[in-house]
Amino acid sequence: MKKVSLFLGIVLAVAAFAGVILLGQLMQPPTYDVAVAIKEVPPFTPLTVDLVSLDTQSVSPAIAERYVQAAELDALLKSGAVIVENLRPGQPLLREAVASGANAEKVSRLAVAVNDPNVVIVAVPVKTDDLPAVVSGDAVALIYANGNVNAQSLVTATVTGPTPTPDPLAALQGISETMVVTTEVQLPVAKWIANGVVYKLNREVRENPNYGAPGKDNEPRYIEGDIKSIDVVVQRATTEWIAFALANGKVQIGLLPAIVRGQVEKNTLPSTQGVTWSDFEDRFFAERGK
Repeated sequence: MKKVSLFLGIVLAVAAFAGVILLGQLMQPPTYDVAVAIKEVPPFTPLTVDLVSLDTQSVSPAIAERYVQAAELDALLKSGAVIVENLRPGQPLLREAVASGANAEKVSRLAVAVNDPNVVIVAVPVKTDDLPAVVSGDAVALIYANGNVNAQSLVTATVTGPTPTPDPLAALQGISETMVVTTEVQLPVAKWIANGVVYKLNREVRENPNYGAPGKDNEPRYIEGDIKSIDVVVQRATTEWIAFALANGKVQIGLLPAIVRGQVEKNTLPSTQGVTWSDFEDRFFAERGK
């Protein structure tokens, strides 16, 4: 009798343990092999095998439907798909973040990514050392600067016209005379000329010396170097100012707070007066007198 009771107890314990495991399996979401980013991927980047990897994740079916899964990844890679959103390392690849087929061809072209006739995408050459840590989507300021100072001759001149001869007849008729004053602006000069939103960072691309070498099977053919230019979406009215600045001086990139991006896109961010050598000279001597 004791043996039967012991046997029944063991059976019940095993059944209870199996029930707990079965219940846990029933309550646990199913697993899916989904594509995840393995490196930082900026928007409008062609989808290649070195950018993503497969990862097994336990999620609900509703969430899994939004992810690019293993069964469809290969087809996307062959179709020339383009990633249209910024991806962080380890972030699952959403289906809505990828454009393929005819849509990929459109998205990969800058011209069709902008549907506002009042904006233009301009390429601004930059030097890495002078560039803040900007990424696609950041609001930036474009500041023009030009001129060098001759340390032996720091002069700002104001040229005035000759004093006009009083006209008695005009005075009797109550007509006021205007004296024309012409100010000569001397270099250097600086002016905040435009605002925009960073569309894309363009990096130097060069051949990888390790590509095809023995034991280097996973090496990519090309590697990216420093940022050489950035594509910036600006208001159409400012493009001539930017072209003039690039042709005649230097354009400095300034990173703006994220909260002003709406003002940048609506072109409502207040302008500035700019700085000339005369302004610097006035401030210099004014502050020396304090």
